[in-house]
Amino acid sequence: MPTQRSSSNHWDIVIIGAGSAGLPLAIRAAERGQRVLQLEADYRIGGTLHWSSGQISAAGTRLQKSKGIEDSPDEHFRDAQRIAHGTIDPVVLRLFVDHAANTIDWLMDQGFEPAPGTPVAGEAHEAYSTRRYLWGAKAGISILETLRPAHDKWVRAGRIDLRLQHRMRKLIVDRNGAVKGVRAETPNGEFEFFGNNIVLASGGYAANPELWSQLTPKIPLCSYVNPYSRGDGLVAARALGATVDGADKFLCTFAGVLEDANDPRSGAFLALSPGSRKIWEIFVDHNGRRFMQEDHPSIDYRERSLLKQRGTAMNIVLDERILQNAAPITLESAEIYRRRFGRHPAFIKARSIAELAKKLGVPGANLQRTIKEYNQAVDRQQDQRFDRQFLLRRIESAPFYAIKAQGITVLSPCGIKVDRQLRVLGANGRPIRNLYAAGEVLGFTRTSGNAFVGGLSLTPALTFGKLLGERL
Repeated sequence: MPTQRSSSNHWDIVIIGAGSAGLPLAIRAAERGQRVLQLEADYRIGGTLHWSSGQISAAGTRLQKSKGIEDSPDEHFRDAQRIAHGTIDPVVLRLFVDHAANTIDWLMDQGFEPAPGTPVAGEAHEAYSTRRYLWGAKAGISILETLRPAHDKWVRAGRIDLRLQHRMRKLIVDRNGAVKGVRAETPNGEFEFFGNNIVLASGGYAANPELWSQLTPKIPLCSYVNPYSRGDGLVAARALGATVDGADKFLCTFAGVLEDANDPRSGAFLALSPGSRKIWEIFVDHNGRRFMQEDHPSIDYRERSLLKQRGTAMNIVLDERILQNAAPITLESAEIYRRRFGRHPAFIKARSIAELAKKLGVPGANLQRTIKEYNQAVDRQQDQRFDRQFLLRRIESAPFYAIKAQGITVLSPCGIKVDRQLRVLGANGRPIRNLYAAGEVLGFTRTSGNAFVGGLSLTPALTFGKLLGERL
C-alpha cells in the first residue's frame, strides 16, 4: 500500500472532516503556523452545516453585553442541565460553557451576522432563562459562509492541505499504541497519511443503518442527516478500544415519515408544532388509542410522549373536512399534500373508520371508540382525558385518512468519550495518545444529554474545534 511518509508528507495535525468542528480547527491551527492536513469524505467542505438549522448559544458574549443582557458560563451550565434533566456530561459541558462566548465573539469578528431579534431565550426547543440563543439568516450556511473565506485563504497559502473525497478507513498506531496516522480511501486508491496529532471531526453515524443498529438497537432509524454521517470516526476509534456510549439518552425529533419505506435515511419532517400550525388531527398509538395532548405547547413533552411509543411510531388521524380545511402537515403545497393519501405507503386513505383501522393494523373497536370520545370532547369543548385546547372539528366525514409517522433523528446520540483536553479515552479510562475528537463524533447526547438544549450541538462543535486549533 502506498504511504505518504516524508518530511513533506508528515503534518503537525491531521484533521478528519471539514465541517462544524474541522473548519475552525484548521483555521486556528493554520493561523498559529501549524502544517495541517484535512481529509474530507465529501466533495465539498461544510459537512452538516449544509443540513443544520445553525442555532448557537453562549453566555457572556459581546452581543449580549451590547443589549444589556447579564449572563455567565455558570448560569449557562445550570440552565442547560435543567433542560436536560442533569444528563449532560459535566466535564464536556463545563469546557464548552467556559469557551463558548469567545467562539461566538470570534465568529462575529469573522463577519457572522446574527438574525434580527436575536439572541432570544427560546425558539425551537425548551427555553433558556436568559437570552443567549441565536442564529444567522441562512441557518447553517450562515456559519459556513463566515468560515469559508479564512479557510480558503489558508488552503491557497498551502498551510491547510485540503483533500476532498478522502474517506478515513483506519487509524494507524505505533508499537506503543500511540496514534501516528490514518489510512484513507481516495479517488486514486488507499493511502496512509501521518501526523503528530490526529483529530476526529468526522461527524455522526445516522446515515449508516448498519452501525445505527449496532450502537442504537432499540431505536428504529428514520433520519434526515448528511449522507456522509457514516460513523467512520467511531468505527476507527472503537477498533482502538475507545469508549463509545450515549444510546440510553436518545430523544427523537417530533416527527416525520420515511419518503422511501425501504430507506431509513429518507426521513422527512412533518409540520406538527402547535406554535406554527393548529393541530386539527388526533394522534393514536399501535392500539388505536390517543396517548398525548396533541397541541401541548412543550416540544419536550411531545418528543418524550412519542419516544415512549413502540418504535417511536404513531398514527395521525383525520377526515375529509379536516383535510380540506387544515394547513398541510407536510412541508409542501396543499395540492401535493392531498395527492399523497392513498398513493404513498405512509399516507393512508379509507372509506370508513373500520377500513382505516385495518390498513393501520390497529384494533378497529379501539379506533372507533377513540374517535367517538374525541368527537364528544369537541361537542362539549372539553378534553377531559388530555386537556387538549384546540377542539374545532369532529372526525366524522368520509373518506378518512391517516399518516404513519415516527420519531426522526437529525443527530447521532452515541459518541466517543473524551477528557477535558478532548483526548479520546480508551476502555481503561486513559487517553489514547495523540488522538483527539470534536463535533458530533462525541455524540449529541454528550453535549445535550437526553434533551434538545438550544445550540448545544453546533456550538460545542465550533468551540471544541477552535480550542484544538489553538492548543495542539
